[in-house]
Amino acid sequence: MSFTLIIGPMKSGKSLELIGSTTPYKYANKKTLFVQPKINTRDKKVSSRAGVMAESTAVSSLHEIEAQFDVIGVDEIHMFSIEDATIVEAWILQGKKVFISGLDIDYRGQMFPIIQRLLELKPDVVIFKKAICDLCGRHSAYFSQITQNSKPVLSDLPSIIPEDGTYEYQARCRNCYQKYHQ
Repeated sequence: MSFTLIIGPMKSGKSLELIGSTTPYKYANKKTLFVQPKINTRDKKVSSRAGVMAESTAVSSLHEIEAQFDVIGVDEIHMFSIEDATIVEAWILQGKKVFISGLDIDYRGQMFPIIQRLLELKPDVVIFKKAICDLCGRHSAYFSQITQNSKPVLSDLPSIIPEDGTYEYQARCRNCYQKYHQ
């Protein structure tokens, strides 16, 4: 059994890392399953911006998964409910190899509840990915900024916003990220 959590901002290679970490098990004849949320409107497969893809099953909740598997790769975990962490814990206790990727914080700089819960499960490996800032292009980006008409959106959106073209998503460094202040 093992649990790897891959987190970071938009455009940091999380899905690429997920596919790269999970795919070798397919070649070892392990039953491998890729899963993503139905709410993800960007892709029909687990897909990296680098062009690497893997066939996947789309579900509303991880509790819907009935397929037998030895290894599972879950993409866009931040789009799932905190209740889905209970099924992840069950997979780990069953001895499954679990690889999960997603954003760690939302556009407001707040950790997604499911990410906090998964960290509480004490993953064997946590991979923190970073991107390059889309605004300045000079620094490592740790944040995901949502913009509309080139202006940052700082409030009044849900924390989960499917990438459907309504908003632009940018990776931002600490200097360029504009944080929501209450």
